[in-house]
Amino acid sequence: MFNLFKNLLEKSNSDWQGSGNTHQQWRDAGLTEQQYLAVVLMLQLSHADFSSEQQEHDVVMQYLQTEFGLTATTAEPVFAAALAQAGDATCLHGFTSKLKDLPYAERLALLDQLWKVAFADGELEPNEEAMLRKIADLLFIRHGDYIQSKLAVQPAN
Repeated sequence: MFNLFKNLLEKSNSDWQGSGNTHQQWRDAGLTEQQYLAVVLMLQLSHADFSSEQQEHDVVMQYLQTEFGLTATTAEPVFAAALAQAGDATCLHGFTSKLKDLPYAERLALLDQLWKVAFADGELEPNEEAMLRKIADLLFIRHGDYIQSKLAVQPAN
């Protein structure tokens, strides 16, 4: 039983690492580890409602292109690698443990972008909101800032 828990813990801590080919995709595109992990988190969030909408994927692709200056051709393999990584992930800790070292303003900007992904399909599902709350906690984002971020990005009704 102890070995089962040990193996699960090791898997969760190395969740983001994936195959060497995955590493090559984001490095070839000129992304840092933290930038890549942010994209994986966005794609993990897009699956939180058990359906991955095209609008959510479009928001992530747009983010890759505008935030990091990638062309569509360069962004596509990074997106595909991150999508596979997000689909294989078993927990958030493997990703957020690397991202919590970012300056607070960058963590807030990441949270804003995550809200944009959640709202991309026009609906905020309870699972998406719960996942965002968990991510905010793991990134040590204050609750007031979490709420402000949600309200700033939330589409007008």
